[in-house]
Amino acid sequence: LLGFVDALSNWYVRRSRARFWASDDSDDKRAAFSTLYEVLVDLAKLAAPFVPFMTETLFQNLVHKDDPSTPVSVHLASFPEPDPARIDEELRKTVGRVRNVVTLGQRVRNENKLKVRQPLAEAIIVVADDDERRGIDRFASAIREELNVRALGFTQEPHKYVEFELVPNFRVLGPKLGKQVPACKKALADADGSALHTEMEANEKIVVQLPNGPVELTPSDVEVRLSARDDFAAASGSGQVVVLDTRVDDSLRREGMAREVINRIQRARKTMDLAYEARIEVKWNAEGELAEAVEEHAARIARETLASEFVRAAEASGEHDTEIDGKPLTLSIAAA
Repeated sequence: LLGFVDALSNWYVRRSRARFWASDDSDDKRAAFSTLYEVLVDLAKLAAPFVPFMTETLFQNLVHKDDPSTPVSVHLASFPEPDPARIDEELRKTVGRVRNVVTLGQRVRNENKLKVRQPLAEAIIVVADDDERRGIDRFASAIREELNVRALGFTQEPHKYVEFELVPNFRVLGPKLGKQVPACKKALADADGSALHTEMEANEKIVVQLPNGPVELTPSDVEVRLSARDDFAAASGSGQVVVLDTRVDDSLRREGMAREVINRIQRARKTMDLAYEARIEVKWNAEGELAEAVEEHAARIARETLASEFVRAAEASGEHDTEIDGKPLTLSIAAA
């Protein structure tokens, strides 16, 4: 249940915000809310034995309040029954891979201090075959948004971007190999790490020649370390590798500034306690590259902040003045 709630909140709801906030009453908006409603009702029933009072509140607000003919309590409602016809294991597996790609890409950003709002040129995903590529590519738009990259690439040749090194997992191999552990460490260090990694991924095992004879190693017997080539950064996990192009040109830097402007205006909306769908009027002023960035991305900033008016004004000033990368930004914001 905890894993499901995490996926519901941090993936489905967050990824569907634009659908929930759409101004029109479209079929897509209705579908988003209908799916969330069905999931929350079933979740309340599933979790009722464990968190009885919170789920009772959910059930009353979502179900019984609007339909008095339903059971008077979640604890009197029928427990949900699974419907095997609705299970799509391939889709579940693919989305699991996609979410892992996003997790790895975010780890790369954190470990290399790449700001979340700074766009990057490309993320490259190492895939085993064309089937895996096609499955992940179906969600390319979501991955690009989550990792804030302009392009998504795929490769079956990770050595172009990273170098692999396999080292013994001493906690596991100590009892298994005893005095042969140093020889195993040397054999792994002398071998082609990329070739060993490829073999491990394909066969779930590798064979290492030691003085006392060959030894078979499984993924739990070794640790995989990788180092990215110049201008790239990478992370691996759960059999996947994600590489980010870390080069930031002027265009990317200006887009990053524009995203920071959006963030500052959204913070101001929150401070003003505006409804999420409320329209605003924004006057701004800045100089140099920051002004270029705002003008270049003005339409996007206005769209994402729900600004019906977004204009540069020399007299703009107010309690929302801020700075971005050390450059002052003057903001006047009012409800439309």
